[in-house]
Amino acid sequence: MSHAVGIDFGTTNSAVAVAGPSGVELIPLAGAPHWRTVLFFEAGGGLSAGAPAIARYLETDGEGRLVQSIKSHLASAAFSKTYILGRRWALDDMIAAYLRQLRAAAPVDLGRRCVIGRPVRYWGADDDEDDARAVGRMREALGKAGFDEVHFEYEPVGAAARYAARLDHEELVVVADFGGGTTDFTAIRVGPRRSEVLATGGIGVSGDAFDARVIDAVVAPALGRGTRYRDELGGEAPVPAWLYGHLRRWHYLSFLKEESTLRLLERVEHGALEAHKFRKLIRVVEDDLGLVLHRAVEGSKVRLSARAEDRVLLEAVELDLPVTRAGFESWIAEDLDRIDATLDDVMRRANVTVGDVDRVFATGGSSLVPAVRARLAARFSEDRVVGGEELTSVAWGLAARAAELFG
Repeated sequence: MSHAVGIDFGTTNSAVAVAGPSGVELIPLAGAPHWRTVLFFEAGGGLSAGAPAIARYLETDGEGRLVQSIKSHLASAAFSKTYILGRRWALDDMIAAYLRQLRAAAPVDLGRRCVIGRPVRYWGADDDEDDARAVGRMREALGKAGFDEVHFEYEPVGAAARYAARLDHEELVVVADFGGGTTDFTAIRVGPRRSEVLATGGIGVSGDAFDARVIDAVVAPALGRGTRYRDELGGEAPVPAWLYGHLRRWHYLSFLKEESTLRLLERVEHGALEAHKFRKLIRVVEDDLGLVLHRAVEGSKVRLSARAEDRVLLEAVELDLPVTRAGFESWIAEDLDRIDATLDDVMRRANVTVGDVDRVFATGGSSLVPAVRARLAARFSEDRVVGGEELTSVAWGLAARAAELFG
């Protein structure tokens, strides 16, 4: 049986939905409603994706290479391939490998046509050329994964379709999609019979950037950032700051375990003035603790949505670091200002005022951060801000769009 397929390929999480005679339904992936967007390469040649990849990573104690946030490389002209366990991997091949695993995990045949979501502006894209590069690479990967007929749709427009399915009247809605890598807005008129996009806009700031702020403020100093070491000639130098810049991003952390970097770490360790801190960084890199570290940071961020204080706990390197909601909100304030400016621009180009907006539909995992919600409520009022299905609404709407396009 042919299905209309919608795929939300996200920076952090991915989901699939299909539309058929009985309506739209989310497709479980190996029993889960959504997957982490990760790949795990094993030394013996094994390859897994999503939830199975994380399970294998934990079962093998990290004996392999875990690659995360591969979507974030799509716009980069500087990144086209990497070597993983001695094999050359092009970026589109890695994404195709993930999509093939996703296809195999679905309990229904996904066929060869799909509507796939895309951010309004891909993470790291500085201009239209970068954005076109991202779309082209994504199209190549989809083709290699067996999808011959592909339509790209903005992710917030997909979320708007999910919201519109609940309506029996027309509304002017602002969709705010706070993902892992990007935040996207769409001002759109929706109703049971029509939709009209008034303006869209996006910025490469969202959940991963919030996590990075926690790493900068709390984790990196505990791993030696800001300390010094003695070089081979006996002089003193600061520990290279770029190491910690890589630490703050999932999609860079996986690539710190390169031979040249490991040699640098060894040299710095020999002369480190606060070696006990720097050795913890080495453990994070050598033992592939990126997943564990970012889970610890993300978990603390999520818990701060319900409490005033928490801790970033990473037992593998004996880190137990206090964090407060007030501190977290101060660290991300600059990011929220940039997000607000993007929303200002969308509202201006849509030629709508705050009073014109009937509802704000907030979706994506980072929409659950209280400071994010508070910004929206301060602008539009709390009673007009709604949410739900934060990790699956885009996939649902993309499948509905696929039904319109493919019948």
